Amino acid sequence: MLHHAEQAHINTDTLLDIIEHQRIGAEFQPIKHTDTLATIGHEALARFYQRNGQPIPPQAVFATLHDSPVTLVQAELMSKRWQIDSAPQDGLLFLNLDPDAFTVSSATPDQHPMLRLLGQPDRIVVEIIENASIQDADRSMWLAECLAARGILTALDDIGGIGTMLSLPILCNVDIFKFDRHWLQAIYQPAQRRMLKMLLSYAREENKKTVLEGIETVDDLAIARELNVDYVQGYLFRPEFINKQA
Repeated sequence: MLHHAEQAHINTDTLLDIIEHQRIGAEFQPIKHTDTLATIGHEALARFYQRNGQPIPPQAVFATLHDSPVTLVQAELMSKRWQIDSAPQDGLLFLNLDPDAFTVSSATPDQHPMLRLLGQPDRIVVEIIENASIQDADRSMWLAECLAARGILTALDDIGGIGTMLSLPILCNVDIFKFDRHWLQAIYQPAQRRMLKMLLSYAREENKKTVLEGIETVDDLAIARELNVDYVQGYLFRPEFINKQA
């Protein structure tokens, strides 16, 4: 995972065009019960488009948005509102929320427009991104606490991903662990496998759910079942991906 400053950017005119004309969309990826493969919900992944309809890498859009905090909040509100309105009606809806979009506002937690938008605590799960710095961890922790106070489920995303750090206080506060696809290779290293099993055991003891991302083959699914992960997600289920554009 690259820091925003290290990622490619888009030009300002393109960014303003995206916001002004709402050139947004989403890919809704199913999250499946590991044993039965029943769909328990979907993760909404943001998509952005040029005037000609060509997609723009989301990482480049968000890297540019971080140069303008107010615009970041505006774009996140627009995108999340559309994702909520356009999502499949059944099951949980996992939304990625950038802590920077939450903390840049001077509004109190009860008045924050993003929290008012997340008004379905029985349906919405907010994914908090893994952290690359202590400052990121502090912001993510504050966000997790605010969401928990409102009864909104939270998930820690990309656990064990390359270039990320693991914040133990955040791990203790979220409801769902989402393990990065990196673990599918890392488990062949004895120390890494023991670490993963310890985290899964802790999750079960604390009544937290677990998701293994990056499931691309039936062999990957077999690994998830062997590990007793609760849910799986990945390109093995690509025929069920739902793509929508505003």
